[in-house]
Amino acid sequence: LKGLRDKAQVKVYLTPPRVEVSADDAPFKGPIGAPITIVEFSDFQCSYCKRVLNVLNEVLERYPGQVKLAFRDFPIVTIHPQAQKAAEAAHCAAEQGKFWEFHDLLFEKQDAIPTANFADHAKALGLEVTPFQACLDSRKHQEKVERHYAAGVKAGVTGTPAFFINGRPLSGAQPLEAFKAVIDEELERLGLQAQR
Repeated sequence: LKGLRDKAQVKVYLTPPRVEVSADDAPFKGPIGAPITIVEFSDFQCSYCKRVLNVLNEVLERYPGQVKLAFRDFPIVTIHPQAQKAAEAAHCAAEQGKFWEFHDLLFEKQDAIPTANFADHAKALGLEVTPFQACLDSRKHQEKVERHYAAGVKAGVTGTPAFFINGRPLSGAQPLEAFKAVIDEELERLGLQAQR
């Protein structure tokens, strides 16, 4: 499509729709000041969220130093009853510096989530289990997860995974090319060269 547009010298003057979505208080990968911020709304029991993990890792590898990936919780409890508790458990793991490791383990063992003992996951990652379990039992991060969910609803999220790339919505478990197209356009708009 880009090749055809370039050949025909097509100029598009419309700006793509953007939604203001904050990455505040969200765990993230990549440099804090990256020119591209991807805010992901995800559910630990969602199979499509699991499916897109490899694509997101490819995005981070392809654009080193240019992309920050922020994770926000969007547990759809009507179809995934344990997703809220899994999200809270991930934030309890974050207190011990292991959010992303716990995140990856939850998706890796996604089929076990309905019956998962999250303390077993904590133990497998070398976390101190007693404070982890105390954090989880106290529902310390319930409000944070609910705040993330509310931000997603406000941004128009109706399903997971949902992404906002510098505010530009991208919905579903998209292939690398879909992310690349938006990221390259954003880098061009910002006057930056894509590092490939």
